[in-house]
Order: sequence, then structure tokens, then C-alpha cells
Amino acid sequence: MSSRINNNLRERRQVMKVNQERSRPLPPSMTRMRAQWVEETVSETVKADNCLFGVIIGPGGSTIKELQVKYNIRVLVPRKGSKDEPITVQGKDKTLVKNAVLRIKALIAEEKERRRVTTPVSQTLCIPKALHGKVIGLQGQNIRPITQALKIKIQFPNKNDNSDEVTLTGLPDQVDQGISRLLNLVTRFPPCRA
Repeated sequence: MSSRINNNLRERRQVMKVNQERSRPLPPSMTRMRAQWVEETVSETVKADNCLFGVIIGPGGSTIKELQVKYNIRVLVPRKGSKDEPITVQGKDKTLVKNAVLRIKALIAEEKERRRVTTPVSQTLCIPKALHGKVIGLQGQNIRPITQALKIKIQFPNKNDNSDEVTLTGLPDQVDQGISRLLNLVTRFPPCRA
């Protein structure tokens, strides 16, 4: 029985030694270095959609590396699929961190604008059914110059359909111009009487 107690005591002492080794305090120089890093590190976050993270990373990580070298910072981009996690920018110089954040925001804004301009859209315009034939013109002579010049599609409802809706599809700026040209065509014709 006494040997059993001795074994238990030995095991407890070994466990205590292991725990003491793990919790051994850091030397003062290391503690100071860690405290300096924590105190001196400036951190800012940038909100962006997950689909825009690739713009910050760049091909092969080139853009993020360039930012980190140029501004002497760390950029932490959340993993794919993470929701609502911001991009974190860390560094020791507050102005460099702010400049890096501004550059990242500019990259995101440029990409959003590029996507907005290059993504086709559809808009619906209401033109009275009685004017559809006049707006289209003989064999499409009135709308063909619009569709060819602006590279948009203009779709009128079928003859049997009583809808007034005309759909324009193309790049946003061209669709807006197409709408204004169609409205100019419509105003040339006298109003219909029902």
C-alpha cells in the first residue's frame, strides 16, 4: 500500500514539474519585446465583399506582397467562404497603415466600378403599344441605328401581347443612352388616342 502511495506522489510531482516548465515565465527582455510589439502595432480593418478579396491578393499574391513591401505592413485577408470578416492591416507606423488602407479601399473601388461598367444590365421602358410600330420603323429603320451604334439589344413584345414594356439589354452606359434615344423617338410621334 505504501508503494502505491509513493507511486502516486511521484506521478503528481512529475505532472507538477511538467506544468511548471510550461508556465515558466518569459525572460524580461522577451517580455519587453512582446509588449513593444503589442504597443507599437497599429491595426485597421477594411470591409469588402468576399468576391473582391482576389483584387487585394492579386495574381500569385503579387498585389498583397507589393503592398506589404511598399508600406512595411502585414495584410491579413480572410479565407475563402468566410462571411463578414474584414481585411486587417497591421504595422508599426500609423501613417503607413492609413496609406495602405486607403490604397486597399481604392483597389476595391476601382474593381467595383470596373465590374459595374462591364456587367450587362437590362432595363424596361414603357412605350404605348400603339407606338411600337412607329418607333421600330419600316423594317427596323428607326431602332437599327440605335442598336448598332450602342451595341445593345432592344426587345419589343410580340404583336399578340398587349404589354407596353420594351426591354433594353447591354452595358449600363449604353442602355442609358438607348433609353434617351428611344424616348426622343417616342416624342416625335403624336400621342395615341384610345
